Amino acid sequence: MNSKEIDIACTLAKIISFSKDKECITQLELSKLLDISQQSVSRKLNELEEMRLINKSETKNGAIISLTNEGETLLLRCLEMIKEAIETKRELRFKGKVVSGLGEGKIFLSIKYYEEEISRRMGFVPYPGTLNLNLYDKSSVENRIILDANSGILIPEHKFEDRVLGAVKMFPATVNGIGPAAIVIPLRTVHPKSVIELISPFSLREKLNLKDGDDVEVIVMT
Repeated sequence: MNSKEIDIACTLAKIISFSKDKECITQLELSKLLDISQQSVSRKLNELEEMRLINKSETKNGAIISLTNEGETLLLRCLEMIKEAIETKRELRFKGKVVSGLGEGKIFLSIKYYEEEISRRMGFVPYPGTLNLNLYDKSSVENRIILDANSGILIPEHKFEDRVLGAVKMFPATVNGIGPAAIVIPLRTVHPKSVIELISPFSLREKLNLKDGDDVEVIVMT
């Protein structure tokens, strides 16, 4: 769709949405709705009618406006374009240095509930340990904050009689171009935003020959 078609579609959507529950609509009402003069409203309605996007019937109380098949097709095209824009995958990049964790990842992945949920939702049985990265640039930390606002793949909270296993979000990722892997973010975590944990079906340290202090790039598609 070109810019003119988008502008027409937006105007058409406003008019149809406003008038659909009314028997008729006046030029004064449309003038306020579209923030243009009543003269401009008249020209706009005539233009839409000439383009066969609306049917218009004049009455003493105003105009009765309905959408034509051509008008519906235009709005559907616009809707599809908006939907595609919203659903377009966004690439988030993270740069960090390998750091040793406190062993919490190994404990987390040794719990049967999490192991089974990761296997079911990610399609792999996780290696019993996480790779921890300390993010060192502003863009990476900002992207980490973006993940907080993204739903990701959720492992829901699970309650036992004696304890509660907290919810965890996962984001499929590649690590130095290698996958499968995922960033895991417990909804309750002691880690600062500058630290991310990664899981994989194999030891990422061994697979990528990593040691503390090595630079790593992680890519997530949200």
